[in-house]
Amino acid sequence: MSGTLLHVRSPIILVLGLTLFLLVAPVYGTASYAPGVKPGDTITYGQIRASWKSNTGSFSPVADFLNASSIVITIQNVVGASVTGQATLSYLNGTTRSVVWVEDVQSGNGNMSSSIEWIIAGSLTAPDRIYESSSAPAIGRTTQSTFAGSARTVNIIDSTQPEPGGFCKFQRIWDQNTGLLLGFALNYTVSNANYHVSASVSAQVTQTSLSLQPAQMGTFVLPPSMGLILLTALIGSASACVVHMRLRPREIL
Repeated sequence: MSGTLLHVRSPIILVLGLTLFLLVAPVYGTASYAPGVKPGDTITYGQIRASWKSNTGSFSPVADFLNASSIVITIQNVVGASVTGQATLSYLNGTTRSVVWVEDVQSGNGNMSSSIEWIIAGSLTAPDRIYESSSAPAIGRTTQSTFAGSARTVNIIDSTQPEPGGFCKFQRIWDQNTGLLLGFALNYTVSNANYHVSASVSAQVTQTSLSLQPAQMGTFVLPPSMGLILLTALIGSASACVVHMRLRPREIL
């Protein structure tokens, strides 16, 4: 009799165990493009280096950063996926310049600079795209790094774009939890017989009000229909096993 109970209970225990797994296992899914910041969040960049050389007198693409001593980003408002922020640049000569931008972190629409994304959605992870668009850049890696004296989980994109007679290298690093930019580095060089241009700019966060959060890992979805199918199959298998055991008690004994 004890043998019968053992064999009957085993499939039931299996079903209960797998059912519990389906219920409590982490839900993995596609990226949710929601802001990770709140009004009042600030971030300050104090390690700014910028240079520009050209033999044509053309406009510098890094003009805003030349002789800058600091950049402060302040989040003013968050409504849905829309984030309003203010960037204030301070220069070595004592002057300042402020720009207010509004950015939709889901679609990427807004008046923020298209070259430097000061903010993206929070809690993204590689290989998510920074906006909900197949043409948006994809995060290259999610890792741990130290910024402003604290270890943080960060999202990084490294890109290299060949140019006729040169190249453009661009690295961007965002805080994974909030989506705010922690640092960037751009190096652009083009040189030929009649034209020579070189531009570089880099900045890194030196102070921030952003709190530290645990890493958010990648996601995979088990569709609800698949979970139901598996559960039904397991219950069916267990029921069949129980019936089978009842029909063959002598063999078990």
